[in-house]
Amino acid sequence: MIKKKSMIPSMVTMGNMVAGFFSILYSAQYDPLLNNVETLIIAGALIFVASIFDAVDGAVARALNVESELGMQLDSLADAVSYGIAPGILAYSAYFYKLPSFYGIGIGALLSVIFPICAIYRLARFNCQDSGSGFKGLPSPAAGIIVGIVPALLISDNIFLGQIFFEMPMCVFIVLFVASALLMVSNIDYSKFFSDVWKKGKPAIVITTVVFLFLLITSKAWAVFVVTMIYILWGIFRYIYRFFVNSRA
Repeated sequence: MIKKKSMIPSMVTMGNMVAGFFSILYSAQYDPLLNNVETLIIAGALIFVASIFDAVDGAVARALNVESELGMQLDSLADAVSYGIAPGILAYSAYFYKLPSFYGIGIGALLSVIFPICAIYRLARFNCQDSGSGFKGLPSPAAGIIVGIVPALLISDNIFLGQIFFEMPMCVFIVLFVASALLMVSNIDYSKFFSDVWKKGKPAIVITTVVFLFLLITSKAWAVFVVTMIYILWGIFRYIYRFFVNSRA
């Protein structure tokens, strides 16, 4: 019975990996000649689905009192697929395939591989550190989501403004992509969002949650994009603020 219970959180973790795997398959199916952008949207949505599995597997393990080293390692391996490899392939399929090659080396391929490198390094570093009440570096799910949600902004529906058509320029996407990757391996502290909401109830985080729920009703893709950007920028601004405060002390 105990062994069966211990398998439940591992199955949830595998849901994370499976979502990432299918995200890769859908990204690979995109054909610019067919303009079947829906495959990219599904690929990005699957990265978000993976984050849902990732958010609950630990809670399930704690609720069943079956936390283990195996579960932690499985979680990291699943995250490497869903938030490292999948966003990198999606970025190449959506944008970077357009970039030129020099001496047979594709610039787009080199850019794309930055993401899995940074994500896997961050996950390995996390396993070797005591996370305490927060994360060192941008959590890989947030980085993966911000990249994965971009194709969905093309056809995001808004009940107040009708259809919003937005195609992110290549240069902006490159900055977003590379910055998200580098933030994962940075020393910027990020809070554990869900634990802060439910355990600490900090006003700013609660307000952000309310904004997210409102945007989720009005425009699903933009809700995810805006709130994830708030989370990313909040960590950066807090880091800069603490840097100046400490330098004056």
